[in-house]
Amino acid sequence: MEINQRISTLIDKLGYNKSTFAQKTGISQPIITHITNGRNNPGLEVIQKILTNCQEVNPDWLILGIGEMTLNNKLNRKLINDLISDINNDYLKLIDEANILKDKINLLQEMLQKA
Repeated sequence: MEINQRISTLIDKLGYNKSTFAQKTGISQPIITHITNGRNNPGLEVIQKILTNCQEVNPDWLILGIGEMTLNNKLNRKLINDLISDINNDYLKLIDEANILKDKINLLQEMLQKA
């Protein structure tokens, strides 16, 4: 995999689009687009900005394609935390729905007692 492809992969794995990645790294969006499209190779300044602003990225992977994409599983931790948050939100929604159903059951039981 060429460095251009690794940068595209990195952007995807971080969950960014090119615009957000450009803002995060301080690299102009047209430069990111030219790199990810394979039109240009990244220069030293671009690589430095990526490594400075995305400290979870393994420099060996980015520059040479050696090893894992991230260091210390920071990306994995972010993904796991996002999943935990999503599951927690789903759980809270289910609790709310269960309480609504419980209230409806109580109302129906009251109506039966009055009839």
